[in-house]
Amino acid sequence: MVVDSAPAPDRADAFNRVEKLRDPSHVRAMPADEHKSLYAKAGLPEPRLTWYRLESEMEALIARSFPNPGDDDKIRALFRASLADDALGIQTRLEDGKIHYGFPVAVLVADR
Repeated sequence: MVVDSAPAPDRADAFNRVEKLRDPSHVRAMPADEHKSLYAKAGLPEPRLTWYRLESEMEALIARSFPNPGDDDKIRALFRASLADDALGIQTRLEDGKIHYGFPVAVLVADR
């Protein structure tokens, strides 16, 4: 079983850019098809795939993150820009004057 962030392929670069700002130890979140390919490489059957969104508010996310000095403002700017076109693929939206989002999370399960 794998439960992990799984951005849309066309949004993965932007998603990973903001994640790296938020947590410099972040390497890369993979789209679901890349996760599936790892199962095949390990000789496992194709996994069942389900999704959910991990919902939160931007300032709460920043408060529990570890950005380098000044990167918190870059994160805010990227979230604000994503309100117009969902460039981050996280369904950014304004609710009561605050930016909310939902990280795409894939749950992949295969039986041996």
